[in-house]
Amino acid sequence: MTVPLELFAEVTTADRTRYRWGANQPAGDRPQGLAFRTKIGEGFSDADLALPRRIDQDYPDLNLVDTVSLIGADGTIAYEGRVSALPRDLGDSHSVNVTLTGFMAHAKDRKFSEIYVDRDLNGWQPPGLSRRAQLLVSTTTPYDPSIEGDPTDNVSGVQTAFTGAWTTTGPLSEAWYDAGVGVNVGKIAYSWRRTGSTGTVAPFGWFVGVAQDDKNTGASGTASLVGAGPSTGNLFTAPTTTAYRYGWVRFQYSAAPSGTDGTQYGLQWYKLAVYGTHGLPLYTGQAGEPDGVLASDVIKDVASRFCPLLDVSGVQPSTYVIQHLAFKDRAFPYDAFLEVNKFHLWHLGVWENKTLVFRPYDLTDYQWEIRTDDPGTTFSPQGQSVDDLFNGIEVSFTDVLTGVKNVLTPTTFSELRDTDIENPWNQQGVDHWDSIDLSSPTLQAQALQIGQAALAARNRPKTPGTITVRGYIRDRAGNRQPGWKVRAGDTISITNFPNDSPRLIHETSWDDESKVLTLSIEAPASSMDALFDRIATGLAAANVS
Repeated sequence: MTVPLELFAEVTTADRTRYRWGANQPAGDRPQGLAFRTKIGEGFSDADLALPRRIDQDYPDLNLVDTVSLIGADGTIAYEGRVSALPRDLGDSHSVNVTLTGFMAHAKDRKFSEIYVDRDLNGWQPPGLSRRAQLLVSTTTPYDPSIEGDPTDNVSGVQTAFTGAWTTTGPLSEAWYDAGVGVNVGKIAYSWRRTGSTGTVAPFGWFVGVAQDDKNTGASGTASLVGAGPSTGNLFTAPTTTAYRYGWVRFQYSAAPSGTDGTQYGLQWYKLAVYGTHGLPLYTGQAGEPDGVLASDVIKDVASRFCPLLDVSGVQPSTYVIQHLAFKDRAFPYDAFLEVNKFHLWHLGVWENKTLVFRPYDLTDYQWEIRTDDPGTTFSPQGQSVDDLFNGIEVSFTDVLTGVKNVLTPTTFSELRDTDIENPWNQQGVDHWDSIDLSSPTLQAQALQIGQAALAARNRPKTPGTITVRGYIRDRAGNRQPGWKVRAGDTISITNFPNDSPRLIHETSWDDESKVLTLSIEAPASSMDALFDRIATGLAAANVS
């Protein structure tokens, strides 16, 4: 039997009391002007309805942040959100309007900070005034570190060094890493190599460690790492019994005055990576580089800790290893979700029962079907355009290790080129490249991954357009279903078009009074530009490195 189109609303208050609004309820409980939307990147988006009630009274079922679910006759949840506004209107009659927001908004309720893996060398700074004063009192002469490149392998590192001769005991050069308020250092990955005329045995020494504050209180570190070197791929793990906000690397001389006049003695720390105490598993990504984390693990971690209302069971495992991801300044969890999704461009949204979904799109088949000759159905395609098709992509980014602005091009990196012989630009022998500019510093390997994902998404065969359906729509099995069941992230096919490929639905809008469903399908390349712009804007506002 065909499911009726009618929807009813179930309201759940803070004390778990439930109320019902619907067509069979008293007049004041019958929603008017009901409409809602779903969107890629949000899931259930916004919704609006009005109740014909007096505006000069309070009601137990009308409270900000109450949960409202729109439910069909078969028990399917058509929409789920929370009350975000209750404007009241007195026109020809009294009316209390109800504005709803989907539960992705919960990922914007509070900010957080965390260091998943920080490769930014600019995070390593000279010791602060408290530490300098402490060293000077102990007759130790502090020398500031610097960030320097090595022309032999183009790898930058933190240089800790001092120059001879010294007339006091114990010249020392330290670089300090401040994880920020409320964030702790859990691990430090490092490699080192000697520079200048550094000896290979004591009284020279070099160490990696952590401290509770910038005075080196409660410090814990390695034994002296002195040796011929270089030494690569090391990992220091801080004790778990104490919270350490600071990390440090140190090079020092601990005996009587010595050194040759004008000679530099030093040690370079490279392939540095700082990890917070998040406890996520670490994975090997780019060979020879410090381990990283997975997007799916980060999303579940952020949501579980900072968005406790969300159910993370809909987050599917990802495999790409992110080797730089640090939210040192406070950012919304939603910004974090967008940041890690740059590497995948997967489906992201919050659906019924507040379930957070992160999964790849399945574009091999369709879930819904229409025919353009169906009564009440229209299809308005935009048609193909050269603006939506490329055979390469350039990626501009700032290298987090060097601070240098770089551009990756298809000429140098074949991964950024589309070689499909069906691509019209390849058939014409013309290079027609797209470009993206990443606003936050990153590693070259990560910029390359983002470029690949962006090019694949841009060049997937598609015909942008708008579909409207009145009342019912057919599912994959040909059964008639209420139009409100269709969601962003679903796929649809126009079955009276020869060999029509599944089309991705980017946004849906259901107007319950007119019983009309409007679908935005296969958004053009400009939508991806908007996605990256949204990521850039959010991260820039949060000062995310």
